[in-house]
Amino acid sequence: MKKLKTILNIVFIVTTLLFISCGNDDDAVIVANNEISVQDLAVAIDENPTVGQVIGTVVTTQTIGGGSLVYSITTQTSTGALNIDASTGELTVADATLFDFETTPVLTATVSVDGAANNATVTININNLSEVNVQDFTTVIDENPTNGDAVGTVQATGDGTLTYSITTQTPAGALGIDANTGELTVTDATLFDFETNPTITADILVDNSGTTETITATINLNNVNELSIQDFTTAIDENPTNGDSLGTVQANGDGTLSYSIISQTPTGALSINASTGELTVTDATLFDFETNPTITANISVDNSVSTETSVITINLNDLTEPAAIGDFRDGGVVFWIDPTDNTHGMVCAVSNQFISGVWGCDSISVGTDSVIGSGATNTVAIEAACTTVGTVVDQIANLSLNGYDDWFLPSEDELYAMYLNIGIVNTEIAANGGQITYQFHWSSTEINTSSARFVNLTTGVLAGGGKDGNSYFARAVRAF
Repeated sequence: MKKLKTILNIVFIVTTLLFISCGNDDDAVIVANNEISVQDLAVAIDENPTVGQVIGTVVTTQTIGGGSLVYSITTQTSTGALNIDASTGELTVADATLFDFETTPVLTATVSVDGAANNATVTININNLSEVNVQDFTTVIDENPTNGDAVGTVQATGDGTLTYSITTQTPAGALGIDANTGELTVTDATLFDFETNPTITADILVDNSGTTETITATINLNNVNELSIQDFTTAIDENPTNGDSLGTVQANGDGTLSYSIISQTPTGALSINASTGELTVTDATLFDFETNPTITANISVDNSVSTETSVITINLNDLTEPAAIGDFRDGGVVFWIDPTDNTHGMVCAVSNQFISGVWGCDSISVGTDSVIGSGATNTVAIEAACTTVGTVVDQIANLSLNGYDDWFLPSEDELYAMYLNIGIVNTEIAANGGQITYQFHWSSTEINTSSARFVNLTTGVLAGGGKDGNSYFARAVRAF
């Protein structure tokens, strides 16, 4: 019995030592008994993916523990379609062009894992997507079409509703497109010019419910017989000489050009050389700034194929001209000419309304003069000294007539100079629609604080009247 206990104790000790020894060498035991299996992978993805897109991951199982696994593709159809991450087993797109339902609806591959008892079969089913097939568009048309003209229709097919839009075009704004039919039309005909844009191009986007393709449209222009003419504008001094050259109308075109005047205002002012387009003065008397400050004409140019027109504008420069008593100029009728310079003088206003009233400034000494040349100064002085509104001086000082606003009440001597030529002056006033001048008219020359001078333009009598006690006519004048 004692021996039996001894034997059992020895067995227990040996067993315990063996257990401890196995615990220190655990890794070696697991490796020896580790088993790796790889699962097949089947997925479905849309055709036309992107390079690098994740397809899925090959799954492995290990019966004991774990360690680093190494994945690789041993075969694949189509070749080069897939990549695999050697550490994780993740499959990605390597060549996106091979993922095309129409050519390869199913892709397959075999994946191996180092140390695995089996290989994995990978099956990738490709989903067919809505796609668009397009053709680039090229055509030839004549230059100078009309806005709205059809250029042609781009060709595209798809399994849904197609819509069309222009993304870019050169030159910008030349073309429009029907969003539903793809018909191209002319939007800006001025851009369809062979000399500046012999070729017009556009990129057209065709959309099939999110699937898009781009078409390149090319429109080549034919050069056609053309004719162009420029409007002509110039400025010259009035009073030229018959035959003076005014300039040449500029025109370009194929063939022999022929020029003619269609109309002109005033009639007979201009002539044009039928071969060269040079404009010349025909009637110099019509080139008068006072009567025709601007001369116009419509010119036609013809090249036996087409005809174009242009507008001619000749602006006249106003020259300082010798004056004559009775001339209608500078806003009125000339009644006095400077004896030292016949380009200067004074005119009286032409109006169909009389100015009349009191002189004003009663009890005030203004300090005026009577000599020729003092009327304008007198008027300013009277306006400054008197605040009464509506006097004859106030009415004239604030007058704007016939394009001028520098009118004044004439001095006594200026008014008497008007009387000396009253017959000629009244004839011209009446001829231009005004009221003739006669009877008593105020001058801007005062006598004293209570009276001022006037002239009877019918008899030439010089006299005086009360500033506020008498109401007489007044005639506005201005210097030129």
